[in-house]
Amino acid sequence: MRFLFDRGLLILTVAAAAFGCQVYDETLVDAGIDGGPGSDAGPCNSRTPPPRPTEADMPGGDEILFGLRAVELEQEDGDAWREIGLDLDGLCTEAPDFASPCRPPRRARPPADGNDGIDNVFGGELFPLVDLAVGGLQPLARQAQEEGRMPVVRIRGWNGTDNDSRIDITVTNAIYVVPEVDGMPHPHTVENFIPVNEGMPVPFPTWDGTDYGFFRDETFLGGNPDQPLLRDDNAYVADRMVVAQLPERFEILFPAEDVGVLVRLTNATATGRISDDGMTLENTVVSGRWSIIDLLSTAENVGICRDSDSYDILLGQLDTVADVRSRAGSGGVDAVCDAISVGVRFTGTRLQWGGLTPGPPVTNACIEADGGTMSLDGGVPMDGG
Repeated sequence: MRFLFDRGLLILTVAAAAFGCQVYDETLVDAGIDGGPGSDAGPCNSRTPPPRPTEADMPGGDEILFGLRAVELEQEDGDAWREIGLDLDGLCTEAPDFASPCRPPRRARPPADGNDGIDNVFGGELFPLVDLAVGGLQPLARQAQEEGRMPVVRIRGWNGTDNDSRIDITVTNAIYVVPEVDGMPHPHTVENFIPVNEGMPVPFPTWDGTDYGFFRDETFLGGNPDQPLLRDDNAYVADRMVVAQLPERFEILFPAEDVGVLVRLTNATATGRISDDGMTLENTVVSGRWSIIDLLSTAENVGICRDSDSYDILLGQLDTVADVRSRAGSGGVDAVCDAISVGVRFTGTRLQWGGLTPGPPVTNACIEADGGTMSLDGGVPMDGG
């Protein structure tokens, strides 16, 4: 789920300066379904996950893991954003009435939805502003994933059929991934969170399903692989489509080279189709609501500090594109949109479980730490045994 653009928020402040803000017009907004009295437009052909199968749960097989690669941040070409995400508010926000669950803080009308009511302001309006100022953020993110730093989905309890009424989903982060050697992880030690062998970097993953991932131990309680913190133990598979609900506002870490970013989504859903051969998680989409407050908190991780001009510019731009409420069902005539809708797509590739390992710490770039910043041990031996 690396839909964060490392230092992209800093770039956003530059792009935002070129865009003005409009005044809200009450006549253009309907109270909507998401907590309001209803919309004259009614619900559209809503893009939602398939329903849970009705068959009784069957015993599952071995766990499988997918590393999420080929992230799609650039969604403007061909209006790709219109097909990435879900209908979060049950409304078609489009001409002529632009039905909405809330009123935009600083805009004449809410941003239009994608196809079938898809809510994805991130792909349609926010990321294009970032890429306008500095291109190449998507290739950088994809390069990190190819090297083995990425979100990971672990599936337990799947019965191996097209339909399973209950499975157990964990989301974590791969700190690094190493290729297989003789059925084991490539021998290595870890220096500054990078796997090395005799002082040389270990070869990059082959992405043929045999690679071993080593995952951030802080995403498991006490470093216990059987106690994941980011989990849906009541997920399901419908026509080979995995559907999982993510915990509200749980922190998902996306490390970069010298900074880390925390993403907190509400009303978040992850979906993806298990390929017929079981080796790929196709069309993996993460959708949800990212509150302006949480997004501004993330900004401090990359050096956009409160009481600065850049922070004020960023706040103004977020107020311009906000299109949903952070809490589903809290909309209404006088409710102000306080979040942006998010839809990001990946392709998942099979991994093997290698183990847990410390990851780079997340620091607040706006706070000077006494005695230096916290660091974690980067020399943990990983010999594959």
